[in-house]
Amino acid sequence: MTTRKLCFGFGIMAAVSVLFFACATPPKPSPAAAEPVKPAAPAQPAAAPAKEAVAAPDALKAQATDLRKKAFDYGLKDVLPDDYAAAEASYSAGSSSYGVDNAASGKSFGDAIAKYQDLIKRGLPIVVANAKAQASKLRDTAVQKKAGDLFPDLFASAEADFSKPQSAESSGDYDSALTGYRASALEYQVLYKLCDASGARTFLVSRDLAKWDPSNWSLAEAKYGSSQGLFKQDAHASNDAVDEANLRYGVVRTTAYEYYAADRKKASETERDGAAGIKADVAVKDEYAAALALYAKAASDNDAKDYEASSAEFDSAATAFAQVYSHAKVKMDTAKGALDSFDAALSNVNAAAARNQ
Repeated sequence: MTTRKLCFGFGIMAAVSVLFFACATPPKPSPAAAEPVKPAAPAQPAAAPAKEAVAAPDALKAQATDLRKKAFDYGLKDVLPDDYAAAEASYSAGSSSYGVDNAASGKSFGDAIAKYQDLIKRGLPIVVANAKAQASKLRDTAVQKKAGDLFPDLFASAEADFSKPQSAESSGDYDSALTGYRASALEYQVLYKLCDASGARTFLVSRDLAKWDPSNWSLAEAKYGSSQGLFKQDAHASNDAVDEANLRYGVVRTTAYEYYAADRKKASETERDGAAGIKADVAVKDEYAAALALYAKAASDNDAKDYEASSAEFDSAATAFAQVYSHAKVKMDTAKGALDSFDAALSNVNAAAARNQ
């Protein structure tokens, strides 16, 4: 009895345990209540390999810069303007991208180099030909002004220098030819200016005008001499010296004529007053009016500081007033003679009448 009770008790306990564990296990979710499946993330592309750094195109930049300077110094902008602009555009593009996109910068500088080289190749012969023409033109001017007669030694030196670039041009040495032609142009320019200076000083000496401005005359003479002395050694300095000589000779001339015009004005006024003193404005009215017009024009130019013109005009006015005086005096003398004859005749008539009384 006891044994069966115990077995029965154990059976009840086992059943309770099974029921407990069965209730404690959560139920499996139904298919409808299952969470949605998330789509798989797309695969990320593999990272691109890093670009290799491109070194700055310093050598290309330096070469392009050198060619650019040559093109500018040659004056090719004025010879082939479109080609020059195209080369400049490539150079500007290379400079803009330098340090930012060195590959593009190098390409642009390379393009600029090619364009500058072509520009120089085609344009330099044209520049040389133009320089030769300019030197020839200035030579003609020097010849016309008698440079060979006035400065034979300097002219011979310039002629020898002018022959040198011609041979260089023929051999294709355009750089040397250009330098030579430009130097010759300057020498011929100095020569014709020296001819001008020679003419200016001869004029001043012939009219004794230097005495009116001795300071500028002395400076002009010094520069005139130094220009000749510097000609073969330094044509640029020679050119500066002759420019100053011509400037100061001009100042002497202006100063001298200012004084001379004042002197001529006084002379014309003296003649005017003499003509007016004998009533020339009545005796020869039209001539006197014409002389006054000359004087007025001279006075106007003098006020405008055109002393050279006014000097000549005052001289003309003085001559005109002198003629007016002469013509008026002839009329006056003729009138006086007629009056004297009339008085004498009247006196004779009166005398005869008195005797007949």
